[in-house]
Amino acid sequence: MKSTKYLLPLAALALAGAATAATRDASSVVVRFGDLNLNSQAGIASLHKRIRSAAESVCSSLETRVLGLRDAYDECVKDAVSNGVAAVANPNLSNFHASKGKGVIVASN
Repeated sequence: MKSTKYLLPLAALALAGAATAATRDASSVVVRFGDLNLNSQAGIASLHKRIRSAAESVCSSLETRVLGLRDAYDECVKDAVSNGVAAVANPNLSNFHASKGKGVIVASN
């Protein structure tokens, strides 16, 4: 399997002071997956976990226990994971993501 890496653009939201209006501050993290078999459930689940972990890292500056501000972090992670999955452009990963981890692996060449 070819060793591949993708630079996944993961958007992080930055709150302007105490205001609820947010602006986007683009960040990125390299997620390597050349070691994974993307035709297996285990490989897809592992890649999705890596993408989510990278998204949480990029969005970590927004992580808070303040209820009104927690939504910004959750939205940032959700958007970053979706962008990462789209950047990989693998149907198995897309199905896994869309079905929230219950995706079916489709055999490919």
